[in-house]
Amino acid sequence: MFRRLTFLFAFLVVVTAAPVRAQNIVLKDGTRVAAADLNLADGKITRNITLSNGVKAQASVELSDILLMEWSNPKELVNARNLMAAGKAKEAVAVLQQGKDYFRQFKSTKGNPYNELVFAQIEALDQSGDFDAIYKVMPEVNGINWGDDKKIALRIIKLNLERRTTPDQEKFLTEAESLREETDDTSARAKLSMTIGDIYFKKERWTEAFDSYLRVPVFYGSQTAIVPQAELGAARCLVKMERYKDAAAMFERISQSYPGSDVGDTAKKEFLANTGRDNKPDKPPQSGNDSPKKPDEKAKS
Repeated sequence: MFRRLTFLFAFLVVVTAAPVRAQNIVLKDGTRVAAADLNLADGKITRNITLSNGVKAQASVELSDILLMEWSNPKELVNARNLMAAGKAKEAVAVLQQGKDYFRQFKSTKGNPYNELVFAQIEALDQSGDFDAIYKVMPEVNGINWGDDKKIALRIIKLNLERRTTPDQEKFLTEAESLREETDDTSARAKLSMTIGDIYFKKERWTEAFDSYLRVPVFYGSQTAIVPQAELGAARCLVKMERYKDAAAMFERISQSYPGSDVGDTAKKEFLANTGRDNKPDKPPQSGNDSPKKPDEKAKS
């Protein structure tokens, strides 16, 4: 079995939930209303209050009364990240939609997390391969003034859209590789490695695709949202390379690592299709000094 596969199998991504910070709205009179005391129903905002006689009641809150929101890490964003890391991109999309629905009315309020939820959702849609849905939300995304980090991520998503509507993959490969060399951003480099792997796979250049997919968990393991798909892509390359035994082992590990997810379920099916099949006789398992090296990466990664 490839030495780089052994390296990958030993590389276990530990998913830890990002801490949810104290979340409040701050009224213009200086009052802070905690998230737990804030209610939203039928487009109306109310907050829980305690009257002087100790009776619990609710008071209405007008948008014009809100000075700012201290809401940097909404639970929907935290939950979506964990779902993505668990290989559940479709579920993440649904959770992010719930967050968008809740925070939409606060779009004009300073400190609101609406735009972060919008961008997280389009990234989740890209990861899940739901390109029809991406086209639907793209007008809203294009209407937002993003920072430089989001601009390059959006450029990658648009590249992924464009390359699926044309047979000319070479120009997209050149663009993706050039982009990866231009940026030091770990998240962008990981996503570009995934894109490059997809392009090589479409071009039936299995070894290059395998190396590019494998680069994600090996060098960018902190980017847990795309690690599951990258591992699945690498395993599929092994099948195309007729490394059936190695592929089956990798599919099995993926199915166990991401149970109850689309990625895990797909890996389980492909494990069953390839288990019991030996590697191609004229391509025996390599070991020792004959083993291919793991993907090279520049020090800036």
